[in-house]
Amino acid sequence: MMSKSGLLSPSRSCQRLLLVSVLVLFPLTVLLLLAGGGDGNSMLPLPGLYQDDKQVFTPKIGRCSHGERAAWASEWNVTERNHRDLLDDRFTSKELQRTLDILLGQKIPSLLEIVVIWNNVDQEPPASHVSAHGVDVRYRRRARNSLNEKLWDDPSYRTRGVLLSDDDVFYRPADLEFVFQMWRRFGRDRVTGALARCARVGGPDGAWRYDFCRPGGRYALVLTNLAFVDVSVLDAYNSGFAPVAEMRAYVDEHFNCEDIALNFVAAARMTTPDSRATSVGGPLLVRGSEQYVNLDPSGGINRKGGHMEARSECLNRFAKAFGCMPLVDEVARIEYGVKHNVWYKSLADRLRQQ
Repeated sequence: MMSKSGLLSPSRSCQRLLLVSVLVLFPLTVLLLLAGGGDGNSMLPLPGLYQDDKQVFTPKIGRCSHGERAAWASEWNVTERNHRDLLDDRFTSKELQRTLDILLGQKIPSLLEIVVIWNNVDQEPPASHVSAHGVDVRYRRRARNSLNEKLWDDPSYRTRGVLLSDDDVFYRPADLEFVFQMWRRFGRDRVTGALARCARVGGPDGAWRYDFCRPGGRYALVLTNLAFVDVSVLDAYNSGFAPVAEMRAYVDEHFNCEDIALNFVAAARMTTPDSRATSVGGPLLVRGSEQYVNLDPSGGINRKGGHMEARSECLNRFAKAFGCMPLVDEVARIEYGVKHNVWYKSLADRLRQQ
């Protein structure tokens, strides 16, 4: 059986606490970083592409070749072997109080543990405890406030699956089991979650550009503010592999782009057991029967001027560190029903108004 993990990522304010929750569907770990300071199941091809998705420019840093990926295999083999004994049918989650209340308010079969990464170094964290439904809630205090703490491979994790999530973004509890099972079946080697982003060659200079994706279009990243990953991906993220160490240093310096860095790590790995795959895969977009909740504050870091430019800079810096672009475009998603999709809702609403 596979372990289940879930992780929620914190808001980016420096003075906020990071919360890691561990959900136990089938052993899986869900990490939630909170910055304090059935019928209808389907895998659908994305119907259309943006016109500007047609890359007419040559990238300055091209896509990674099979040979380059194969040369990195020894790094990833080690991280895979490190976690073979962890629970595979449950997951761990990370989040803040509001999310905690939602996750702990009802029984979630696969939620094993919630780990709160407490970054507020000047305040004592609450006491660890066990919820009314038997979920361990553990607070982990760190000496520094870093976005890399959210992606640390905690040796005390008991599940392979980790759910990463911010304190203001979460799947509804009734959908978590579905998303977790889809991760187990189709996304074990991928960053699997609810929010996708695109990476394109932005112009004649060949630079990569970070951008939003149109509904139904291809995508290259899944944000870690709501995503499942295998704990071995976190291990690889914290490895001494030079390109990865360089990305972590950049994240610490700029307090940004840890989610992009993790997507680079996941995409650079081969996609079969023990990292011996001859093919590669990108991220996986999965949504439940209801729309996920996104309470992203209007003053968040992604609302500030220059945010998209800063994220584009991360794409190019990280590609330079690897010597190629490991991100892979995907054109499929998995969802339970379609009622939550806002573009379907908009069409239905317009037809009713006629």
